[in-house]
Amino acid sequence: MGGMDWIIIIMIVLGVIQGYRKGLIKEATSLAGIVLSLFVAYQFSNDLVPVLQENIPLPESWTEGTITMLLPVEKAIYLFIAFLLLFIVTKILISIIASILTGLANLPVLSQLNGIGGALFGFVKVFVVLMVAVNLLRLLPWTTGQEAVENSSLSQGILDITPSLADSPEMDEQEHIKP
Repeated sequence: MGGMDWIIIIMIVLGVIQGYRKGLIKEATSLAGIVLSLFVAYQFSNDLVPVLQENIPLPESWTEGTITMLLPVEKAIYLFIAFLLLFIVTKILISIIASILTGLANLPVLSQLNGIGGALFGFVKVFVVLMVAVNLLRLLPWTTGQEAVENSSLSQGILDITPSLADSPEMDEQEHIKP
């Protein structure tokens, strides 16, 4: 076993332990919270911009100058603020809900299931990260990374059971067509 194999093992073990400690509810709501917060912020930030423009004036130094005449800097600043506000507020609300659900999951029978589910979730989360990392190391023009993947039996196993980032329908068609 080489260094890459040990890195993979350590990452998986740490992911499983962290998942078990946090539990399924915290792990799942953490991921769902980020995705939902991004969605809400993206979907509704344009609607919040007019409210911010009416209630929070920007300093004149931010809105004067040649660049601001050519580019809609003011709108971009308000859009950024709206996105950030919506993201943070949504994330806080989801965290509150997660805390309530985690409290319910601390009941004796549910606690074990929550921990085991969290461990599985932690494993899957780390495995997805490893899948992307191994594929990137294999594809990047970095000899050391490519050799590490080639010499790692666990990396090869990951490549065998996951879709490759380099695979494309064009490549498959070319491989099957023989001159």
